[in-house]
Amino acid sequence: LITPVLQSPLLPSVSYTQRTMPSQASVVLGLLSLAGCADAFLPTSLPQLRSRNLSPAINLKMVAVGKPGTGKNGMTETGFSEPLVERIDLPGVSHGYEYRVKEEMVEAKKLNAIEKVKLAKGGMRIIDEIDELAAEAVKVGGAQNMDGDQINFRLKWLGLFHRPVVPGTFMWRFRIHNGQVTSDQWRVLADQIKEYDTGSRNLWDTMGCADVTTRQNIQLRGIRLENLPRHWKACTDAGMTSVQAGLDNVRNLVGNPLAGIDPEEIIDTRPYTKEFTEKLTNYGKGNPALANLPRKFNVCYVGSPDMYEHPDINDIAYMPAKDANGNMGWNIEVGGLLMSTRCEFAIPLDAFVPLDKHWELGEAIMTTFRDYGYRYNPRTKCRLMFLIDNMGIDAFREEVAKRYKEATGEELRTAQTGLVPKEWKRRELLGANKQKDGKNWIGFVVPAGRMYADQMDAVADIADKYGSSTIRMTVEGNILVLDIPDEKLEAALSDANAIEGFATHPDMIIKNTVACAGNQFCGQSKINTKGYAVQFAKYLDDKYDFPEGKEVRVHWTGCPNTCGQIQIGDIGLLGTTVKDSTGKVTEGVDVYVGGGIGQTSAIGTLYKGKVPIDEGLEAVLDELVVSKFGATPKGSGSGGGVGGFVQGLFGK
Repeated sequence: LITPVLQSPLLPSVSYTQRTMPSQASVVLGLLSLAGCADAFLPTSLPQLRSRNLSPAINLKMVAVGKPGTGKNGMTETGFSEPLVERIDLPGVSHGYEYRVKEEMVEAKKLNAIEKVKLAKGGMRIIDEIDELAAEAVKVGGAQNMDGDQINFRLKWLGLFHRPVVPGTFMWRFRIHNGQVTSDQWRVLADQIKEYDTGSRNLWDTMGCADVTTRQNIQLRGIRLENLPRHWKACTDAGMTSVQAGLDNVRNLVGNPLAGIDPEEIIDTRPYTKEFTEKLTNYGKGNPALANLPRKFNVCYVGSPDMYEHPDINDIAYMPAKDANGNMGWNIEVGGLLMSTRCEFAIPLDAFVPLDKHWELGEAIMTTFRDYGYRYNPRTKCRLMFLIDNMGIDAFREEVAKRYKEATGEELRTAQTGLVPKEWKRRELLGANKQKDGKNWIGFVVPAGRMYADQMDAVADIADKYGSSTIRMTVEGNILVLDIPDEKLEAALSDANAIEGFATHPDMIIKNTVACAGNQFCGQSKINTKGYAVQFAKYLDDKYDFPEGKEVRVHWTGCPNTCGQIQIGDIGLLGTTVKDSTGKVTEGVDVYVGGGIGQTSAIGTLYKGKVPIDEGLEAVLDELVVSKFGATPKGSGSGGGVGGFVQGLFGK
């Protein structure tokens, strides 16, 4: 399979590499450009590109190149012979130690700002200070009046992100491995935001609410530091943790949302996401050995042919495989990333591990990254794939294999026969669907991933009344309720569709819409992504019918950090500022097309830049859905228009 290296016109070359074993050529799917602009993604002249299925390249030179590495370490002249960090014992601190950048590295290379914060005081130490910080917040009138590094950085080790857009409030990110919670846990999560819920459902207002994220996870909004001790106790008592959930740590462990019930299941991913999370976080107590990585780190386990987990964009992707003797295990892919300056799909490590050695392999990769990964400016170059670029995939594998053998006593085997088919039509997760045990799951859309406490309670009631009290989340921001017998299915569907805003059989665009937090809560976002995502989904769904079996996935992100993953949407919309027809600066988007997931994974290309949302976006989307996705107008095709919808439902 052939995948591209994509560079902006400001950089010297465009090349391709073939997706093969590391001793031959290895995949690079990258884009190097200026952060914060459309050129950070793909220029308009590039075609739709696929990594798992070969598609023809148009006007793009293809050159097979290897990924041998330079052998040069960007932070030291010693190459990769000596780690850049060291363990420091901390008597009197609950964890007893932490990893820090070596003193000679501090002097030899300018560290980025986050590394300086970590060097001054390790992030994990904040776990000992919850009560003290809450008391200080009460004393000074809110977290916005407290020490910046403590509030804006170190609390992220507990999953708490200060939101200056709403001063003194936090977004609270959890660890929900494989996206599964019990109904009791779900209610506890809902309880934490009730006191901050103003009752408004206007997506231009700020209030206590919750989001289902692209990491199959949940984030609570509106949390105040003054109340954190009781929030923390309620959630930990319910068996949930947010330890090491933010900044330079491993993100939520993603698995098959149908794990254990999937009629097409290859491997049940739940035991593996659970074990990985437990060892990564020391069972929720915090693990300083893995709490100071150079940058964030994504991990997923693929359990079905559908690749619901989006393995291409993970730093470690565990892919189901089988050896010649029929023993099940995992082939490993590494280095996937979507970011402002580079977009690259994961590449094969040429490694196979037995099912029960998954953690040892993951730990070997993570500690290699911890020890040798870059910590300088710009932070955009501190992700895993940048280390592989210079270390070389062969040398990187050799180091990982050495650490794996130290942990297991076994050699790291080469990749075996993969079990994910090359061609597969992705199955629908929403609506009523048969489980392998004959019961049913129902999936319903959560518009743009946004929920409120009353909606969450209603979901828990359905799970208890009709199912097994089990709730799952998907990376598209939707919800599944499991184990519903046939005789209860109709009633369960009725109750699910009675939840305001939710639907088990939603229209095409709203069910496939993904959006980041937007400027409703995030200061980096240029636009209100969730508000516009729901608004334009309704516009398109009201106006058009779509061909049977043709999915159209629309991703919105408010800034080049691309939390909304616009590069893998059929249509991607990147928030920016533009000038309208009168010359006034206003909200706009850059529009991308051609992204893909699963067997047809691809990075989207720029279709049209700097489109004013209020003036030109309707026309651009009309053109796209008709010309590229076969949409046909309903009735007169008037569709009602965006303005009236906004005024009626959003008060804008």
